[in-house]
Amino acid sequence: MSQTVIFSVGFAVFALTVWGAIMAGGIWFGQLAESDDELSQPRPVSTERDSDDVSGTPRRLPSD
Repeated sequence: MSQTVIFSVGFAVFALTVWGAIMAGGIWFGQLAESDDELSQPRPVSTERDSDDVSGTPRRLPSD
C-alpha cells in the first residue's frame, strides 16, 4: 500500500474516534443534566408585581 492510502485510512479512523468521543460525551453530559434537573428543588415563583407597574392592572397593547 502507498503511504497516502495508509495516511488516509489512519486519518479516517482518528476522525471517527474523536467524533465518537465527542458524541458519547455529549450524550453522557445530557443524561447527567437531566438527572440533576429531577433532583433539584423547584424554584419559588414570585407573585410580586413589577416596580414599573403603577396601576396593578394588566398592560394592554396599543391598538392600531
